Amino acid sequence: MGIRIRPVREEELDELARLYMRAYRGLERYGEPSQEEAEAYLGWLYTGCPEGFLVAELAGRPVGFVAADPGWRSRNQGEVLELHELLVDPKFRGQGIARALMEEALRLGRARGRKWACLWVGEGNTVARRWYERLGFREVGRWGEWIRMRRPLRENNPRSTG
Repeated sequence: MGIRIRPVREEELDELARLYMRAYRGLERYGEPSQEEAEAYLGWLYTGCPEGFLVAELAGRPVGFVAADPGWRSRNQGEVLELHELLVDPKFRGQGIARALMEEALRLGRARGRKWACLWVGEGNTVARRWYERLGFREVGRWGEWIRMRRPLRENNPRSTG
């Protein structure tokens, strides 16, 4: 059975918070410290942009999600597609789920006419950093142990950083 991507429903945020906590094992310094705080954080993301909060399902089970906001205001770029979260259950990594979620988020940014997709990633999350780089994201700044990355949303050349 294939991956199904659909909008998140508010009533499933607690289940997604459990998924969030599993996905951040080993990277706890970058995530929320408790299930309750993860639920509050996901609630904030959902309230901010429900259309950009998408879940990936396999056989009806949530295995990953992306929370993106195409109306985010960046100090330097104006409105951008901000990728707040992108994660996959560790048991289901390596199956193209993150890429499918990312493609849907980028599609939303393009549909809204955004020129840039941006995100923050923890300095020590080297796996994610390399993955984002393969998708055309480039480091454009730092704040403590957080790295700011961005990529253009042009259709023709997704790896271009121009």
